[in-house]
Amino acid sequence: MPAMGTLYTVTKVARPNENILDIVLELYKKRERYDQILCFVNSVAQVNECVRLLAEISRDTIMAYPLVQSQASNIQQTYIETGSVFFSTTVAETSLTFPSLKYVIDTGMVNVPLYDLYLKRTVLKEIRAAESTIKQRLGRLGRTKPGEYYSLYNFKVEDLRYPVPQICQSDLLNTEFSLRRSPLKQGLNYMKQFLADKPDQQAIDATIDELRKL
Repeated sequence: MPAMGTLYTVTKVARPNENILDIVLELYKKRERYDQILCFVNSVAQVNECVRLLAEISRDTIMAYPLVQSQASNIQQTYIETGSVFFSTTVAETSLTFPSLKYVIDTGMVNVPLYDLYLKRTVLKEIRAAESTIKQRLGRLGRTKPGEYYSLYNFKVEDLRYPVPQICQSDLLNTEFSLRRSPLKQGLNYMKQFLADKPDQQAIDATIDELRKL
């Protein structure tokens, strides 16, 4: 992965498959006053679980704060201004500014909604983060001081440049129905030639078959 331009040096440390809480405890012991630790995990449930477990393990001597999409911005800002340890999903990748961020710990995983052709419903699935997502997380560091990025994953970041487009992982039924009712009266089998990212043919065929049954 190419180096990103930052004001301060960012050191990358590979710690594949290690426990995220063990690393938080390790870094918390060596941190200087006001240094902040940001941890990226894959789901809101995992955010809350890590916050709870860290308090339990440290006997409430370390207070971690959750940063999730559903929070009001003023709540997030209050946490960031006063806290030292944070667990977050994707919300902290770009939209939040940390005044004294020193460490980022990244599991390299995200939860995404995927349509299951066989179950005929959308399910949440844990998948590896794309290179663009990893870059955003890495880019949180080096803005106000030198930083350290701890990667807990063991995959090659460059193997997946960008997240899978939504049309390739969603239920296509409404899309197919709308296209057929449009002035063109053509479905995805025709329109896919104009798409930069084409849905899987099996998904299109299953959608057409489902539409015929309605």
